Amino acid sequence: MPSDSSRSDRLARCRSGRRGALACLALLALILPRLGLSQAAPPPFVTTDDPRRVRIPANADDQTPAIVLRDGTLIDGTGSPPVANAVVVVRGDRILAAGPSGSVALPSGEYQLLDVSGFYIVPGLIDLHIHLAQQWKADDSQYQDSDAAAALRGARKLAALLDGGITTVRDVGTRNDVAFKLKEAVERRIFEGPRVFWAGKGILATGGHGDELRSGVSEASKGTIHSGGPYARIADGADEWRLAVREQIRQHVDLIKLFAPFSREEVSAAIAEAHAQRFRVTVDAFGQFTTWAIEAGADCIEHTLAMPDAAIAMMAQRDTALVPTLTTYHAGGLPPGGYYHDLHRSFEMTHAGNLRIVRAAHAAGVRIGIGTDMGFAGERHYPASYFTEAGFLRDAGLTDAEVLSGATRVAADILGMADKLGTLEQGKLADVLVVRGNPLADLRNLRNLVLLLADGRVVRDRRAALGVAP
Repeated sequence: MPSDSSRSDRLARCRSGRRGALACLALLALILPRLGLSQAAPPPFVTTDDPRRVRIPANADDQTPAIVLRDGTLIDGTGSPPVANAVVVVRGDRILAAGPSGSVALPSGEYQLLDVSGFYIVPGLIDLHIHLAQQWKADDSQYQDSDAAAALRGARKLAALLDGGITTVRDVGTRNDVAFKLKEAVERRIFEGPRVFWAGKGILATGGHGDELRSGVSEASKGTIHSGGPYARIADGADEWRLAVREQIRQHVDLIKLFAPFSREEVSAAIAEAHAQRFRVTVDAFGQFTTWAIEAGADCIEHTLAMPDAAIAMMAQRDTALVPTLTTYHAGGLPPGGYYHDLHRSFEMTHAGNLRIVRAAHAAGVRIGIGTDMGFAGERHYPASYFTEAGFLRDAGLTDAEVLSGATRVAADILGMADKLGTLEQGKLADVLVVRGNPLADLRNLRNLVLLLADGRVVRDRRAALGVAP
């Protein structure tokens, strides 16, 4: 305990200046523990299971009965060789263990046993380019759209995605906050669906892609200038683009989506603002705008639109990811050759040309993830379009193993969720797909869903239909 004289000296120093304040804090650190007033340890916390990583109180250990998948062949997504006669143990929404049956201890107490012998266990699949709210193209002029109608379409689309083993989606442009409410509905277990990460409204300049007065896809009128509408945030000038990013973050988005055309100053300001607040940015760009976005630090480029060869090299150097969305330009309703009635996208586009760009990006070492972008009439195309996209990536030179990585581990990395998703490892979120047939031998086997766990819950089980005893 400090002597009375030394304590008096320190108290005197507390009365003036910065040094006095530091002396006062040091004195308190000595006295408070003696008085039993030391500060209690902060309560334990975790972060939210999304790219925002907001701190929340830690829950007590989950005591729900575990789920044990036994005797399947494990392809854990890390690049390790397949493991025969594997065991995966899940409790709550987490993987407790995954590996050879001889090295994984079964949980004590009650657990649900799922015999998956003869099948393959892989991570849940990820679609990096979804628009859950978009209207059916054929219905544009027949039915008035609304947030409620968009939410109904989105719920149906989420169910279809689960049918394909897709357990995570990235919505890169929604109507108002529809994708956010769908995300919350899945989290609250109002209905089953993939986990949703959303980008809010796309940010674009006046007259840019998404703000043309007539759509280049449907030729339908799109409202008045400067309205932005329910899908877009119109911004002009660097300060306005910076503000638009802040507005999306205020709405609890998981990432930011930008649309070309834009100025160098606009895209640089938006990306700098997002990165300053720890948000990733993906950009729908073409031609020189792709180059400007990469130079400004974009984390990901959507599509292969008129992509310069120099941009591909720059993406490899700067570790910018690519989500090609080949399917939407081949089978998504666009006419052969590219867009029509669209000022900014007046360039030729062919499936062969898009494959060439992906092939070059793959050869350069660019990270490539799977995204479909089947917004128009998407409910009618999913989940088949996902596997079409996987096949196109294989046509572009990716191996079956690389395509599977693009659907799992690489996709999780593009999301900023590699520590929680994309592989079947201890502590990760329990998104587990069981399929019939080895997808590393034939990628088409991913279509053969047998069993699906999303966030640790069995959401699809087709074993009985396949004549397998549950």
